[in-house]
Amino acid sequence: MDIWDKIVTEKRDEFEEEPDQGHFDRFAVKLKQSKPIRKGMHFTAFLKVAAVLIIILISADLVIRFRDQKTDAKQAQVIKTDLGEATFYYTRKINSGIRDLEKMAGEGIGSKKEIVQIKHELSEMDSLFVNLQHEYTANPNDERIINAMIEYYQTKLDIVNTIKTDLENVKNLKREDHENPEI
Repeated sequence: MDIWDKIVTEKRDEFEEEPDQGHFDRFAVKLKQSKPIRKGMHFTAFLKVAAVLIIILISADLVIRFRDQKTDAKQAQVIKTDLGEATFYYTRKINSGIRDLEKMAGEGIGSKKEIVQIKHELSEMDSLFVNLQHEYTANPNDERIINAMIEYYQTKLDIVNTIKTDLENVKNLKREDHENPEI
């Protein structure tokens, strides 16, 4: 038996007596004068928890945005590189096709006037392409603009190749021997 049990058992009679007259009234008055005890979670504790949650959410949002910006920058660099490579490829092919057309005109297939006309019409297409370049500068990650730019190059190359093929067909027709071997 420990010391507290011993004291309680020895002085049991003193614990069982009733309090003095008016004790409960004095106790009730003192309770009313003291601060009321709040039940449940205190408002300040709630504010602390809310503040911590807000800080965590803001931090998470900042981390996600920072990571997305890095990803967007990398994607933009890849897009610029890919678009630059496509531009270089198509420009080289188009210029080569135009040189072939000029060479054919020099050989008497097609006229130089027709080649000048073709160049003029292609330069009119270029003026439309300038609008695409301005839009691309404003929105470098817009895939629709990038696809439109690549489609422009493809269309221009197709036109040059079609004209070149048609002139080669004319050249082949002029070279064919039109003799009839049955006669």
